[in-house]
Amino acid sequence: MTHGLPGSSRRAADLRWMCASTAVTLWVLVVTAAFLQLVLGPGGGADGPRQVLLVVLTVVSVVLALAAVPSLLRTTGGVSERNLWVVLLLVVATATWGVALLPPFGGWGWAFLLVTAGGMLSCVVPRWWSLAAILGTLAVLTVGGALASQADPTPVVSTPVDDGTTLVVVSTLVVVTTMPLSAVWVLRVVLRLDEARRTASDLAVATERLRFATDLHDIQGHHLQVIALKGELAERRLLADQPDLAAAELADIRAIAQAALDDTRAVVNDYRTVTVAVEARNAAAVLRSADIRCEAQIDVPDLPALAGAVFAVAIREAATNILRHSRATEASLELVLTPEQDYRLTVTNDGSGPVRPGGTGLSGLTERVTSWDGTVSTSRRGDTFTLVVRIPARTAALQSEVAR
Repeated sequence: MTHGLPGSSRRAADLRWMCASTAVTLWVLVVTAAFLQLVLGPGGGADGPRQVLLVVLTVVSVVLALAAVPSLLRTTGGVSERNLWVVLLLVVATATWGVALLPPFGGWGWAFLLVTAGGMLSCVVPRWWSLAAILGTLAVLTVGGALASQADPTPVVSTPVDDGTTLVVVSTLVVVTTMPLSAVWVLRVVLRLDEARRTASDLAVATERLRFATDLHDIQGHHLQVIALKGELAERRLLADQPDLAAAELADIRAIAQAALDDTRAVVNDYRTVTVAVEARNAAAVLRSADIRCEAQIDVPDLPALAGAVFAVAIREAATNILRHSRATEASLELVLTPEQDYRLTVTNDGSGPVRPGGTGLSGLTERVTSWDGTVSTSRRGDTFTLVVRIPARTAALQSEVAR
C-alpha cells in the first residue's frame, strides 16, 4: 500500500475545500438574490397574471443558476457546451427583466437574478470580455429601468424615502453583479498558484538531476581517464618486461577505482567535499605520471571552502581535458587572488589538439561558475591552450555566509 506525500495530500485537500467553499458561496448568492427578488419584486407595479409569470420565471432562474454553479468552477474561459446552464439562465433572467419593464414598470426588485446571470456570464467568457459582460448587464439594468420608470403611465408621488430605497436597491444590484466573478477569480488565482508551485517543484527536481549528472560526469570522466592512462602504462611496463613497475601501475588503478567508487557513493549522499589544494596536488601528480611536466601554485589562504570546491571541479576538468585532448609535455596551474579582488584559476598546456564540439565538461563548468557570478574563458595561441576561471571574492564570501 502506498501513500502520497503529506504536503501534496494537504494541498489537494485545501484545493478541494476551496472549490467547495466557492460553490457554496455562489449558491448562497443565488438563493439570496432570489429571496430579495421575491420579496422586493411584488412590491412594484406588476400585478395579476404578470406577477405570477414573474414569480414562475424567477423560480426557473433559480434552478438554472444553482445548476450553473459547477460549470463556473470548471471553466477556464470561453463559452462552451459546459456553460449551457449559464446561457439558459441569462435568457430566462433577461426575459424576467423584460416582463418587469412592461408598463406599468414592475420595479427594480425583479432584476436580482438578471445581475446574477450577468455576473456568472463574466466568469465564463475570456479575459476582457468579463468586463464587457458586467458593463453590458449594468447597461441593460440601468437603461431599461430608467426608461421604464419615465414611461410609467401611472407614476406615484416620489418621496425621499422612496428615492432612498431605490438607490439602495440599485446599489445592491451593482454589487451583486460583480460578486460571482470575484469569488471565481479568487479560486482561479489559488489554482494558478498551486500550478506554479508544482511547476517550480518539477523544475527543482530537473535542476537537481542536472546537478547530479554534472557531478557524476566530473568524477567518473576524470577517474576513468586516469584509469585508462594507468592501464596503458601498465601494458607498456609488461611489454618492456618490467613486472614490478607494472604491478605498481595496477595498484594505482585499483586505488583510483576505489576512489571513484567512494566519490560516486558520496555524490549520491550529497556529502562530497573537495579541497582545491588536494585536487591541485592530485592533478599535478596525474599529469606528471603521464610524462607531462606540471607546476602548481595555489596562493589563496582565505579561499572559502564552497568556492574552493568549484575551483577543484575546474582543476579536475582541466586535467581530464589535457590527458584526453592534447599531446602536452608541459602544463601549469595557478590559483591566485587578483588586485581586482577576483579569485582566478589559470590552467595552461602545450600540445593542444583541435577543438571538439559537443563536449559537456566545459559547458557544465560554465554553468557552475555562472551561478557564482563568475566567468569561464578559453584561449589558444599556437598550440598553447589556456583556461581561465574567475569568481569574485565578494560573491564567494557571500555564498559561504548564506550556506552557514
